[in-house]
Amino acid sequence: MDTLINVLQKYANDTLLKENFEWNIPDDCPLKIPNDISDVYLRNIFLKENLHTLLSSERSLENRYWVIQKWGGVRSLKATDRNNLILNKLDSELEKGILTKPTFSIISSTSKVASFLDHRQYAIYDSRVIYALNWLLFKYTNQTEFYPQPSGRSSDLAKYEFSTILNLSGKSYTWKSHKTAYHEYCNLMKEFSLKIYKNRTPYLVEMLLFIIAPKQIVSDIKNSVSLNISVQ
Repeated sequence: MDTLINVLQKYANDTLLKENFEWNIPDDCPLKIPNDISDVYLRNIFLKENLHTLLSSERSLENRYWVIQKWGGVRSLKATDRNNLILNKLDSELEKGILTKPTFSIISSTSKVASFLDHRQYAIYDSRVIYALNWLLFKYTNQTEFYPQPSGRSSDLAKYEFSTILNLSGKSYTWKSHKTAYHEYCNLMKEFSLKIYKNRTPYLVEMLLFIIAPKQIVSDIKNSVSLNISVQ
């Protein structure tokens, strides 16, 4: 794991979060962000660290859907009876440390809510982040159990599908259980953030992995993986 920490440290030194994190906050943000915070990165940090005041006290799910649909851009996740039930049960599942299959089936969305409910404990389980994390674990550790990757929209990542890389490598591997994968991931993000940024807040390394996934990680895969086809 020490080698991976060194690799992440280099990425962090070369890719400063404040200069590279670009994620605009919609104008209809339910939380008033001070006017003197104009930097996109710092506005997102303020939102991450303060939106819980609205999410934890509301009886409706309006702000949770705002996080998913408006801030997160997952407009396909609608307010259905099924999704309402999942979001209403999310807090108790997080507290128990075990997620049900329905909750994990939309983990890209539910983890966004979780990260705003408590930014010190939970990070976003994003497709790009998991893709980058799995590759780094595969390349720089002896890990044989990986994190299930949610479906994503990145065409760059789709060209180098991770499970295909695993299958072609010939190495034995398994996927973490949907019950515990999210909490294990959050704990790992806290560990990495503490070592890289001297801060245990899990969203720091999550942001870093999100930034480097489509370019640096894909480039690393292209330079590391080759395929020889024997034609008879």
